[in-house]
Amino acid sequence: MGSDQSIFKEILEKRLLPGLSVCICAIATVIIWREFRRINWGLVWESLNNLSMVQLGIACFFILCSYGAISNYDLLAFRYIKKRLSPWKIAFAGLITYAISPNVGFAFLSGSMLRYRLYRQWHISNIEIAQIIAFTNLNLWVGLLPVSGLIFALFEFSLPTAIELPFFSHSLQGFGIFCLGMSSLYALGTVMLTKPLRWHNYHFQFPSLGISLQQILIFSLDWGFAALALHGLLDAPIAYPAFFGIYVLAMVAGLISTIPGGLGIFETVMLFFLQSTQTEEVILATLIVFRVLYYLLPFSIAVTALLWFEYWQTTKTN
Repeated sequence: MGSDQSIFKEILEKRLLPGLSVCICAIATVIIWREFRRINWGLVWESLNNLSMVQLGIACFFILCSYGAISNYDLLAFRYIKKRLSPWKIAFAGLITYAISPNVGFAFLSGSMLRYRLYRQWHISNIEIAQIIAFTNLNLWVGLLPVSGLIFALFEFSLPTAIELPFFSHSLQGFGIFCLGMSSLYALGTVMLTKPLRWHNYHFQFPSLGISLQQILIFSLDWGFAALALHGLLDAPIAYPAFFGIYVLAMVAGLISTIPGGLGIFETVMLFFLQSTQTEEVILATLIVFRVLYYLLPFSIAVTALLWFEYWQTTKTN
């Protein structure tokens, strides 16, 4: 019996998981091709011609800073589970996952499979990988609730009529207060609930308050630098704090609402707030450039890096 289990484990880790990783890369390649075909490249080149090299350079720098912040999500997860591994390996796994999974779709599933593949290769146990996956998926909400809560509670925003938020269609300030309340409850849990919460065979241990504050900081740097990159590309006459509020609102609307047909929700919200500053064509072209720089370019690099990793692992074991 033990021999059969070891054979199955060897097949899983040396054949099935690398194959699964390559399948994700194949799906990602198809998506890249479809996205690149869908883009109006004439509009992109025209927009690029209107952007200075300084603007592009600054935007690329802020995008690198954003991805630098993103690489810390998995590093913080290892601190949470009190497990040691080379920081370079952790950052590599985190960046590969965060660059590929949101673009492939089914981000939780594809991200979980990628983390399982990479971390099993470095002898992290199944339970520890499950904890890392849960922690990194929690990061978004731990950071998003207080940041968006503060912005919506302190500043007046009105949504486009095509977008409705459940229960809060008339007052984003009410939504902001709700987010701050949820964030406060979570913070209270990190202080008060020091023992794991148990349900049947499952248990959840709240991160410490210190780790939770670091989650919020990393999230703020992640979205903050991304917003700085877009702010520099648009060159809109809007102060950065207000622009960051618009960026967060556009991202949140994309997360929790839907819009029938037409433009994406993110683009719709950005157009709604910026249409008085520039022409619609310029804004849309710049948003496409931002999407290429922030999403598609790192996506392509991550797929190439993952394929190289699988090839290197194959040659090493043969």
